[in-house]
Amino acid sequence: MIKACVLSCLLLSNSYAAEIEGLSAIGVGGVPMAKQEAIQDALMQASLWNGAKVEASSLVEEGRVSELQRVVPVQELSRYKLLREWREGSFYHVLIESDPAPEVPLSKAPVASAVTAVKPAESMAAANVLPPAATRYAQCPQADFAYRKKLLLAHFQLQNPADANDIVHFQDGFQQELSRLLAASDHYLPLRTVNEAAFNLQPGFYDPILQPERVRELARRYGTQFVVGGVVRDIGPYGERYSLAWGNDIKSGERRISPSIPMLQLSSGLPSIAPLGLKVKPSSRRFEADLYVFDGASGALLKQQRFTDSATGEVMQGSDYVFGSRRFYDTDFGQMVEQQLGKIVAGVDDALACQAFAARISRVEKNRVFLDAGSTARLAKGDKLQLFRVKSTNQVVAAVNGDSSMSLGMPEELVSAVTITQVQPLFAIAVLENGSITPEVGDYVRFSMKESR
Repeated sequence: MIKACVLSCLLLSNSYAAEIEGLSAIGVGGVPMAKQEAIQDALMQASLWNGAKVEASSLVEEGRVSELQRVVPVQELSRYKLLREWREGSFYHVLIESDPAPEVPLSKAPVASAVTAVKPAESMAAANVLPPAATRYAQCPQADFAYRKKLLLAHFQLQNPADANDIVHFQDGFQQELSRLLAASDHYLPLRTVNEAAFNLQPGFYDPILQPERVRELARRYGTQFVVGGVVRDIGPYGERYSLAWGNDIKSGERRISPSIPMLQLSSGLPSIAPLGLKVKPSSRRFEADLYVFDGASGALLKQQRFTDSATGEVMQGSDYVFGSRRFYDTDFGQMVEQQLGKIVAGVDDALACQAFAARISRVEKNRVFLDAGSTARLAKGDKLQLFRVKSTNQVVAAVNGDSSMSLGMPEELVSAVTITQVQPLFAIAVLENGSITPEVGDYVRFSMKESR
């Protein structure tokens, strides 16, 4: 195997306004859709004009040559002034003047965060837990998440369901909030299962029973590259604190202590006044959850991590405190859970930053292949990726101990290289550089600069 080094170069480095023309074919969306696509085309050209980085590499394996190539703007422009628009035949043209955003000095540039849900008062505490993303991902050439990776968020199992009696929609809300934060990070295209878990959690056993075949089946059925699951071990309350109770103001998990004094009766003509008493409620509450990240193609476990914390104060929820709502997050327990959700998302980033982007072939037409990823995954026309094929689904590389739940994956072979020629939101069309190869549905393409080290 012969590998060539990565070529990464800066074409231009100065940002300035320029008049750029963009065009788009007029399709079923008519002129309005074509106009928007032409403006996007012009903005992309303006972004590349103001500075672009080219990443490319080549790989020779068993006589076959394949290349990787990606052109990335240094600064993506979104500000523009529309100067002119016109139609020529089946194409729509626009002429814009780009307006680059003013450059921010490095010393004043804000630090990007994958999770924006942490409150200002909590940001310093959260910042001390994980190093900056640039430091964590420095060892990975593709760790900039240039492509958004498809990820399936499986059901998070609650080990002690009674712990969540006071929280409305805890399990589906927990999964939905993780999905929202993963999407907000702009690194993933998350999907969610309804009630399917990535593994079995047997009663009486602490560790889950891993099932790689189930992970592979979930990834195939939902069309994702990775599968994420987990177990919420403990969200139980503990401790005691006391406050005044009036009437029936008692939440789940709280109890009332009242003196044995008859109700105060002011007059036979007036209603009874409920007695004043003491309310005993938990003073603190734990949070403990295990995260499992799997590779969808092999079913292999990529990462296992535990997240633990506790909150003190207002920790019990009412019947109208739905998990994930602003009202829930305003409680002391909700604020702590919000921080833990952010750390779980950062844990997923750490697990997948060094994993190459991949997409499956869903359709084949002669030398053209249809990929199950498109512009939402940030694929662009002209991108070059490598085409791989799993040699045999029956050739799983077993672990040394022979345990099928610890299989190492499946061997693959490099088949060809493909070039993206057309991009739609959810799919892309690519052509093969090696016309003698017959691709198959289920083969996949991958972009990994790590291959060329």
